[in-house]
Parts: sequence; C-alpha cells; structure tokens
Amino acid sequence: MIFSKESAVQQVNHLLHLYDGLSIESILGSEIVLSGQLLIDRVALDFRLYKNYQIRIVVPVLSDVLPYVVDSGNHIDESYPHRYADGRLCLETDAAIRIHFLGGFNLEDWMHNFVEPYYFSYEYFQRYGTFPFGERAHGIEGVLQTYGDFFDESDYVKIFRIMDFILFGHYRGHLPCPCGSGGKMRLCHGASIKRFFENEKLKKIVQNDYKLIKGVLDTYYEQFKNTRDSK
Repeated sequence: MIFSKESAVQQVNHLLHLYDGLSIESILGSEIVLSGQLLIDRVALDFRLYKNYQIRIVVPVLSDVLPYVVDSGNHIDESYPHRYADGRLCLETDAAIRIHFLGGFNLEDWMHNFVEPYYFSYEYFQRYGTFPFGERAHGIEGVLQTYGDFFDESDYVKIFRIMDFILFGHYRGHLPCPCGSGGKMRLCHGASIKRFFENEKLKKIVQNDYKLIKGVLDTYYEQFKNTRDSK
C-alpha cells in the first residue's frame, strides 16, 4: 500500500501549500484527485522553464498503484512518446519510482524529482531536439534500462541474469558473477547486487519486474515457436 487515507490527506494538504495553483477536485474512497495550474520554474543546462500547465493529479488510496499525472490542458503534444493516449504522463518506469521511494512515498519529493523534470525535459526536447537528462524506453526495455542503471550494466542479457540471480541465488562474494563475465562477484557486480539481498522490499520490486519481463519473453518465444512449427 502506497498511501493510507490519513497519510494521503496529510501529504495532499502539504502539497497544496507548495503549489497554490492546485486544489482538490474530489475525494473518493479509492483516490484523491487534484487539479489546476502547475507553475514550473526550473533552470538547468542554460535553459530556463517558467510556465503554467493545466493538470490533474490522481493519488490512489489504500492501493499499490502509484500516483499519476494527466495532461488535462493538452500542453504535451500527442505525438510525444512519453504521453499516453489518455493524457497520462510517463514520468519514469514504475521500478525507478518505487526504488526511489523505498523508505516511503512522498508527494513533494515526487513532484520535485519526477513531475517537474518531466515538463522541463519536454520543453527542452521541443526546443533542442534532445533530452537533457537522457531518455528511457517503454515496456520491458525501459525496465531493463532501469536495473541497468542500478547494476552499472548496459547488456540486457546480463541485466536479466542478475535479476534472476537476485531472486533464486545466494550471495557469495567469491563466487562467479551471475552476469557471466567469469570474474568473482565482489570484483564485478557484487556491490550493486548485495543491496538487493539485504532489503526485502527491493527484492520484491525485482520479483514483480522479473515476472513481467519473463512473461513477455515467454510470449515471444511461444509466438516464434508456433511460427516456426507452422512452416
């Protein structure tokens, strides 16, 4: 559960003090919805963004679903790859957000580190044709990229092997690294792997994403097999 009702109301009220252009649109048993103007005033890479955006923020209550933002003012071009057809914004992979908030979700932190940078990146991209902080792919590729950042690894096969080891292996620094390099774990990916063995919450996040990736790969394999057998 991301938010209890009490925690959600408390954090929402704090957020309204910080972003006075927003107000509560509705409070239901399963979610709190905020709407209004979000003023972004940020500077990076010699570029300043100072602009208002009409948005809706949905904060699920008593749920494991993450909060999300809807581009209600249609400020984000529909062709932009990180805006869904229903207007929701793809801020980051769920894995990256959940790991960031491993110690507890904080709406103010979420706004500062995910929502505001999203708009900054969008406007920067519109002006310069490049992403100021890099770009994450969608689907399982984006998930693998997320874990690649944590493992300091870019090879998707190695990343998946490491995820598999975290779920089904036992950490021993002197054993071969699960990435397949042939080197000892402590001299290879050991430092980044060990933290996942030391924290059950991290391990649970990996487990959910591993199932997602494996499910997609199994589907692809079955489709390939059926296509091959039909020839």
